[in-house]
Amino acid sequence: MPLSIALAIGNFLGWLSRITGRGSGVMVTGRTILALQPRAASLLAQRKEIVLISGTNGKTTTTALISRVLSEKSEVATNYTGANLFAGVVAGLATAAKAPRAVLEVDELVLPWAIKELSPSLIVLLNLGRDQLDRLSEVRIVAAKWKSALKDLPVNCTVIADSDDPFVTWAVRDCKKITWFSSGVSSHLDAATCPECGELLTWSSNTYSCICGFAKPIAEWILIDQELRHGGKSVNVKSAIPGRAALGNAARAIIAGAHFGISKESALKSISTISQVDGRFNEVKISGASLRLMLAKNPASWSETLETSSRKKVILSINANTQDGKDTSWLWDVDYLPLQGREIGVTGDRVLDISARLTSQGISHTRFDSVSAAAQSFSGTEVDLIASYTAFHALVKSAVKK
Repeated sequence: MPLSIALAIGNFLGWLSRITGRGSGVMVTGRTILALQPRAASLLAQRKEIVLISGTNGKTTTTALISRVLSEKSEVATNYTGANLFAGVVAGLATAAKAPRAVLEVDELVLPWAIKELSPSLIVLLNLGRDQLDRLSEVRIVAAKWKSALKDLPVNCTVIADSDDPFVTWAVRDCKKITWFSSGVSSHLDAATCPECGELLTWSSNTYSCICGFAKPIAEWILIDQELRHGGKSVNVKSAIPGRAALGNAARAIIAGAHFGISKESALKSISTISQVDGRFNEVKISGASLRLMLAKNPASWSETLETSSRKKVILSINANTQDGKDTSWLWDVDYLPLQGREIGVTGDRVLDISARLTSQGISHTRFDSVSAAAQSFSGTEVDLIASYTAFHALVKSAVKK
């Protein structure tokens, strides 16, 4: 079927899904287009400069920031809702089919397909860490898939890579054009051994090395606190989104902008207006309490979110659906001591799991049947609500309807 007809039908069904309240329409749009025209991704990518963003954490926010930076120069197609599997990528391309650029968040396992189908000119690789064990398995397996796919990059493609992450470093080390970025991370939960030879990695300060010769590369762009240094010059990075990780994501957006000739100052101005992405850090009122919504999906993102959380009252909502990962054993890989001394409410399908974990660390908490019930107990106060994927998006969807 001609691409134009597939796009028309897909966009119509997506619109129908939205106006009938069934959902955002993103997935039905992408699935319809792919079903009617299996080559839709490569056809939509023709004559476009494609930017791909992938990694365990930070994809959606980084994609939004880079999209905002590049949109100052031209129209940009993007999967702004975070739908990063095959259908979501196609739907993102279809949001602005005639745009000269596309900025696309891509799931770690979808990246090899995206490289082959879309012929990107820029890839931004964030990090690799433990995620859904029932879907992604071992981090090393994902890194190996990346390494294999990156061997077939277009000759003009540049990779912006996190030199702090041994798995990312190993996956991209054979690429022709690499821009290294470091935010000074001094350890990695999953990188005790060398991805090249299996021997123990030696970590010293914020660097790592192995007896086989594998070592952290020297970064061209370095983020120290809020100062982003490059080529003997520096700029103060500011983000309306809270947290250390947000500064790193903002820095990557600046680097991506520089790749396309956009000044650091212009990029900073573009990203300074973004205070929440796809519901993250949005403020909603539930049962009289003001809740700041925070998404946490895996050990690394939980650690970052707990560090960012600053309110005295916190609600944790944990589900274990397919999108959350059915195996919740990772809850025991997270240190919850930052919650010590605060008022904690826990809820969700796996409320007993998170309750057991908090109890093991001596953290006082109260179990509730629902977020609404937990919020009611904190009525009239400001609360940080940290939720797993499906719990988080259910709250975002509910807030939009209100």
